Amino acid sequence: MFKKDHLDALYGELRSGWYGRPIYEKLIREAHLGVSLHDAGRSISELDPIVVGLIEKHKPSDQG
Repeated sequence: MFKKDHLDALYGELRSGWYGRPIYEKLIREAHLGVSLHDAGRSISELDPIVVGLIEKHKPSDQG
């Protein structure tokens, strides 16, 4: 399950790379959805590849 430090890293990287661009708001919405889907054990493969990559990079390890 995503914790605050995981979320801070994910959204921080999203902001630093995409803030101010027209797609930013869409990516934020998809990131929120993606985190929820990931935490529920559901697939995130249908989301924007940028978001999928960031979730994969910043997701918590399975070790707690």
